[in-house]
Amino acid sequence: MPLPKRITLEGLIYHLINRGNNRQLVFKDSADYESYLHIIKKFKERYSFKLYAYCLMSNHIHLILEPTMPDTLSKIMQSITLSYNRFYQKKYNFSGHLWQGRFRSMIIQTDEYLLECLRYVELNPVRAGIVEAPGDYSFSSFNFHAYGQDRGDILDKDPCYLSLGDTDKDRQSAYRKFFSIPQEENLLQRIRKTIESGFVLGKEEFSNELQYKIKLIKPRLRGRPKVKTNFI
Repeated sequence: MPLPKRITLEGLIYHLINRGNNRQLVFKDSADYESYLHIIKKFKERYSFKLYAYCLMSNHIHLILEPTMPDTLSKIMQSITLSYNRFYQKKYNFSGHLWQGRFRSMIIQTDEYLLECLRYVELNPVRAGIVEAPGDYSFSSFNFHAYGQDRGDILDKDPCYLSLGDTDKDRQSAYRKFFSIPQEENLLQRIRKTIESGFVLGKEEFSNELQYKIKLIKPRLRGRPKVKTNFI
């Protein structure tokens, strides 16, 4: 039976994760990373979504993304994934499953959690021991936020980031200070738990409201209808 359609609502920001199948490498050299970013740019122009942060690790990816057109989240990720698959298969003469099933998606409550989620995503290379500081890693959005690196071709400034100051220089300084403060362990655990379980990173009221809305619009599963029987 086909998997049920992924339900998305307008005006929400999503933390998206896709992992290599069996933790295999999905990026083997710098050209692979750049090709993935180029593919993001291509489909950003098609679907007009907003990309607020990213971190491309060797065997998985993180994106923080806001769709601006209804019911396009799955189309966006499928388009990016399939396009990169074709690139990877041609370059490495690869066949088989590159990614581990469906991508994961978590909704972020923007007011209190978006900046924390950006920090979690952009600190991935530091936690993995690849670099000592997030600015030393080339394939994340940290330097865009902290130093104004020119990635305006694919990145957007989210409302929480814009609220950090009146000018880009002020925002960049505030962002660097924000990263100098260690992320609280209980918050890290909440983010990790949300990644594994899915759905919402936010307050309980926010989560309950979304669950109520999603129940109201829950689509009927595809496939053959169940056959009624008269067996007792």
